[in-house]
Amino acid sequence: CIRDRGLNSKQRIRDSFPAFLGLVRRQLRQEYREEDLGTLGLSIFTSFDPLLQRQIERSTTAVMDQLDAGGELQSATVVTRFDTGEVAALVGGRKASYAGFNRALDARRPAGSLLKPAVYLAALEQSRKYSLATPLRDTPVQVKAAGGQLWEPRNFDRQAHGEVLLYRARAKSYNLATARLGMDLGLETVVDMLARLGIEREVPRVPALTLGAGEYSPMDMAALYQTIAAGGFRMPLRSIRDIVDAHGEPLKRYPLEYDRTVSLQAVHLLHYALRAVVREGTGRGVYRYLSDDFEVAGKTGTTNNGRDSWFAGFSGDLLAVSWIGRDDNGGTGLTGGSGALKVWGHFMARASTRSLGYRMPDGIQTQWIDDRSGYLTGKGCPNSRMLPFIAGSEPRQSTNCSPRKSGIKDWFQSLFGSDT
Repeated sequence: CIRDRGLNSKQRIRDSFPAFLGLVRRQLRQEYREEDLGTLGLSIFTSFDPLLQRQIERSTTAVMDQLDAGGELQSATVVTRFDTGEVAALVGGRKASYAGFNRALDARRPAGSLLKPAVYLAALEQSRKYSLATPLRDTPVQVKAAGGQLWEPRNFDRQAHGEVLLYRARAKSYNLATARLGMDLGLETVVDMLARLGIEREVPRVPALTLGAGEYSPMDMAALYQTIAAGGFRMPLRSIRDIVDAHGEPLKRYPLEYDRTVSLQAVHLLHYALRAVVREGTGRGVYRYLSDDFEVAGKTGTTNNGRDSWFAGFSGDLLAVSWIGRDDNGGTGLTGGSGALKVWGHFMARASTRSLGYRMPDGIQTQWIDDRSGYLTGKGCPNSRMLPFIAGSEPRQSTNCSPRKSGIKDWFQSLFGSDT
């Protein structure tokens, strides 16, 4: 275990980890004047973890050198312990020791599909209308935007996939289904969910918000996914634990603060969908780095013309949000899965020690459903899949197929053991 140390007493930390120190200073300036910080002799005790810091630096260098030997791309990552809201490590640029532009805090970029979980979470809170088995239409959509212009989103593969179940639309990151769902919910519902998840900056109230429009930093995305990972508890991301004055007397403590802002049951269903992303969707590349029995949840993000590559995800002990892009906002040639996911996976494989556990909360039950129609079915029946549901939200229609002994056990069943 590495104990936290007062940063003011450690010159080498000031020199070696400028991005993390930038976060500390920014949070200090909210309560202290700049001149006081240099004269009061304060000792600042932080959540900084040098082992995690060194590992995310090594992972960033290893992956970026592989992806971009010419050095034209930049990267930033925020690492937190999501059970406490503490920032443990921070990379603000490809050269971690360079005290320049801190992209983890100050880069403002569209988030792409990283924002989609807010849309699905807003839907899953309306359990009388939506569940993981609700059919959604992944078909072309046109929405009249401001100025009379038509907004016509497209899927990444330029294909429409017809009627798909909600969990699959989430796992495959289908833009058309997500846009339709967001419009059905209403933009104000999506905006409200983003605020409840921790997005404090103003977001654009335009249809493209459902697909990640706006300007967000990696720190913003870490705050959003922090709330999701913590089961719907919003916790301010913090880098400071205690402040001690020049005489060694405690001056201020920063205890854990949290507030439930989202339904636990709805977040539980979203966790299933984010696990599906890495098991069978756009994030399945993480298992080129992780062992198959190590459970994680995550989401890829890619913005228009490949300008931004994102990945956000969490294990049982750590959450990390990684971004790759160009400072001139040019194209990277990368998707979330071919870029930022690699930084995340390389880091998590070497830093995380705890697999994401599974505990079904009260008010949730599992049902076997037909993966094509969304109807109730029996275990071992054609296209059968086990899904969690908020009690009372399970499908009403049935395939009338009785349970069978045969059948393929999927990743979700394995969380329950062999008797499910």
